[in-house]
Amino acid sequence: MAQVIAIASVLFALFLGALPASAAEGVYPDRPLKIVVGAAAGSVPDTMIRPIADRLSASLGEAVIVENRPGAAGIIAMEALTRAAPDGYTLAVATMSQAVFNGYLFSKLPYDPQRDLEPVASLVTGAMVLAANPAFPANSLEELVKLARRSGEKVFVAMPQTGSPPHVVALLMQRSAGIELVMVPYKGGAEAVAATVAGDVPLVIEAPTAIVPLVRAGKLKALVVTGRTREVGLPETPTALESGFGDLQGEAWIGLVAPVGTPAQKITVIYRALAEILATQGMRDRMASLGFRTFVESPQEFGKLMAAERIKWSEVIRNASLKLD
Repeated sequence: MAQVIAIASVLFALFLGALPASAAEGVYPDRPLKIVVGAAAGSVPDTMIRPIADRLSASLGEAVIVENRPGAAGIIAMEALTRAAPDGYTLAVATMSQAVFNGYLFSKLPYDPQRDLEPVASLVTGAMVLAANPAFPANSLEELVKLARRSGEKVFVAMPQTGSPPHVVALLMQRSAGIELVMVPYKGGAEAVAATVAGDVPLVIEAPTAIVPLVRAGKLKALVVTGRTREVGLPETPTALESGFGDLQGEAWIGLVAPVGTPAQKITVIYRALAEILATQGMRDRMASLGFRTFVESPQEFGKLMAAERIKWSEVIRNASLKLD
């Protein structure tokens, strides 16, 4: 009898070895996934990821839960991600701040953006808009530069929090244009835009979503966009490249990351589902309504993008001696 049991055990092991990996290891996913967002409900990252999570759930056949972990420049969310098991069931929204800027803005981070984040896919990207109160004398970036150089006066620019993507892009703008910009930080983008509409600060730099409706209403005028192409909502506003500032290009992208060590085959499953979802016209339109273009890159490509962005923006941040701790 013992010999029969031993033979059966060997045969069973051989049978398992002959099965496809998915059958031997179990189908992925077979339980709900979680996406951690380092921002509050209703914020831009949260509003962006929720329709994607809904479609991802339908594609995978499992619930995809969005969990908000706001605060500390996204550090709380990244800590939650890096503490999670690398099993493919916990992902996180990674903004450019969390994946790139924080490594240079903070002396002591509880996570290493280069070591602890496994790229899954980039999702969307969006430019910044430099806009002005209608009473401001300059109507373009070129006119702003001439005005600043001629008068020698400081130019004040409202922006969201210190160290935010609009702030860092404004630092690049300052260097590219060869002028001095005095950054005026506000609690958030809405407050910065409102201050410029009210005339408290002449200029503001923010995402198109916050600027376009006010340009259409005549309460702001757009001077330049910092993306690769013109914005759909601002077709008459030139890019920095068109304005003669070729090295002034800055877009705020957002992607998905996993804890380091997450199996490549599970990351591939998520990436392929996302690529299909974001290729649909409905999702492109939905992201456009938030001021984003869909921008899906593979895990390998996304990893290369993050590495290149660290080189580019670390120089800008270090030259400005910008630190948040």
